[in-house]
Amino acid sequence: MDNKNNNSDLIIYGINPVKEALSNGNVIQIHISENFAKNKRVIEIIKAAENNNISIEIINNNTFKNKFSFNHGQTIAAKISLNFNLHIEDIINTEPGENSNILIIDKVQDPRNLGALIRSAESAGFDGIIISSNNSAKINSTVAESSSGAISHIPLITNQNINQLIKKLKDYNYWVVGLDMDGDKEYKNYDFTGNVALVIGNEGSGISKLTKSLCDQIYKITMYGKTESLNVSVAAGIMMFQMKF
Repeated sequence: MDNKNNNSDLIIYGINPVKEALSNGNVIQIHISENFAKNKRVIEIIKAAENNNISIEIINNNTFKNKFSFNHGQTIAAKISLNFNLHIEDIINTEPGENSNILIIDKVQDPRNLGALIRSAESAGFDGIIISSNNSAKINSTVAESSSGAISHIPLITNQNINQLIKKLKDYNYWVVGLDMDGDKEYKNYDFTGNVALVIGNEGSGISKLTKSLCDQIYKITMYGKTESLNVSVAAGIMMFQMKF
């Protein structure tokens, strides 16, 4: 079977995530509470969905909450289909003179951290994300919500061995750098150009030993206060934008 046809369906909530998914052609069906159907921004979504022949279900508010176990204010949901099983060749850069950045996520277990990482990578203009197949948070509605719609706009590769993919990236002339507390170089001194992949590790233990050994350079963010470390998504965001500076 071709992995590229192996899509995953999930439910997302809220106006912005639904709007972003709709703009990228990922929406299968939209569900709206009747109490929310007259919201101006929701009306825009309904019109866009109708123009694209996407099924819309408007239901009683209590029925909506019972159906989706959802208690937030924005009672709009959408079933979307995303392809998380791309090949490395789908996201690498082969154009001379153009620089590419890829984020590699090693065993991040909190779905909200994973969603925030996806959001930061998309915002920083990264070309794709590779997520470790072992001991990592699974892509679900919480991840999608935390990404604020970014999950619809950046390619993801999941359920593959990241160490094998790192070796493939090197075959395609990518530099691989890591961000870890025990890095030997300050992030402000980032000095790589060309195609670069950034590795981010687990919230507690950082980058796995083998994965770290495959990195060409390990950077750190020095703490100046009493806090020992930053949240993984915050640290990664700082590094990603430094790479684009």
